[in-house]
Formats: sequence, C-alpha cells, structure tokens
Amino acid sequence: MGAGKTDYGSGPLFKAAGLVYGIMLGDALLVLANLLVLLMPLLVGLVGPVALLGSVLVGPSAVAASYAFNRLLAGQDTGVFRDFLASYRSNFGQAVVVWLPYLVLLGIIAFNLTVLPGSLSAGTGNDTTQIAARIGLLALGIMVCTAAANAMLLLSRFTFRTQDVYRLSVFTLGARTRVSLGNAGILFVTAFILMVTTVWLALFVAGPVLYLICLNSKPLLIFVEEKFTAPR
Repeated sequence: MGAGKTDYGSGPLFKAAGLVYGIMLGDALLVLANLLVLLMPLLVGLVGPVALLGSVLVGPSAVAASYAFNRLLAGQDTGVFRDFLASYRSNFGQAVVVWLPYLVLLGIIAFNLTVLPGSLSAGTGNDTTQIAARIGLLALGIMVCTAAANAMLLLSRFTFRTQDVYRLSVFTLGARTRVSLGNAGILFVTAFILMVTTVWLALFVAGPVLYLICLNSKPLLIFVEEKFTAPR
C-alpha cells in the first residue's frame, strides 16, 4: 500500500505561500507602525523638528517584527499579526530605551555626512581627506545599524536588562563575525538600492529585508542562548 494521504496544508507549495503571506503581512505592519516616519517630510513643514520624534517608533516595530519573523522561522507562530501585536505591547518601553542611543548616533552620522563638503563622486575636486572621511562615516553608520539590528533581535528573543542588551549587541559583532558581516551586507545593499532608485521602495522591502536579517541571525541567537542564558 502507498503512503497515507498527505494532510491538507502540509505541502511545500502551501507552506511557501504561507511564508510569503507572513512576510508581506509583517511588512505591512512595519509600514503602519511607522506612518509618522513616512509622513515626516510633510510633518516637518507643519510642526518643525518635533516631527523627527516619529523615528522613535522604529525600534519597537523592528522588535515586534523580529519576534514575529523568528517565530515564523521556528514554526511556532500563532499568526504574524498576533505575534507582532503581542511583542509590540510587551516590549514597547524597553525597545524605545534601547533604540534611542542608536538613533542619536545615526542622526549625528547623517548630519556630519550632510555638512561635509564635496561628495564621493569622481572628478568633483575633493581631496583625499574628505573622501576618506565620508567612507569612514558610511562604514561607521553601517556598523551602528548592524549593532542596532543585533539589539532589536536580542530584545525580541530574550529578557535581558537594557545595559546587557547594549553590551551584547556590540559583543556579538565580533563573536559572530559571519552573521555580522551578513547583516551589514544586507543593510548596505538595501541602502544602495534605495539610493539609486527611490526611498519609497522601502514600503515593499522593509519586511523581506528584516526577515533576511532574522534568517541570517539564527546562529547568533543560538550562541547567545547557549552562552548567556541559564539552562531550563
């Protein structure tokens, strides 16, 4: 006799469709949670620099999406929407506190890139010092973004103290070099694509990019769990 009938919904095509749906739903939730960021160009003209405070919400939404995507990867999800909301509510306060220093650092780097004379384009008359300064600032920005991504991932998975999240987000940059380089590469390629196309593309790639970071960071989370958490 042949094998028993396959359960409905257990086939690879069904699972792939469910994965795509989960990622797209996570993307939509990320966009909705960051509407103030999307409306920032308009809000700056209305309320001035106060509109920049909308960037604070990026942290909690990234933590919530990371939690939902990690559960989706582990096959433990109760629905991306439900997991996203549960993590957003429970981690909002600490996520804001953890995200703020990274946001300030990225703001300082962006400001310095803006006021630095010249550009990276060839033939603009820039001296070597200016070019080196821009490359250094860009590299520093990618490093800060990678550390911030580590922090959001750690916060979505563990219940560490805030200062421990900061320490581990930096420590894991070197402790898991391949993961860090992979995440940095994902962020760099994404930023480059947005620069040469349009930033509005972020509306459609935010979810897939964060999912790729979660997928790439599985060894990092396993390492932290084995080394820094007590056995159950």
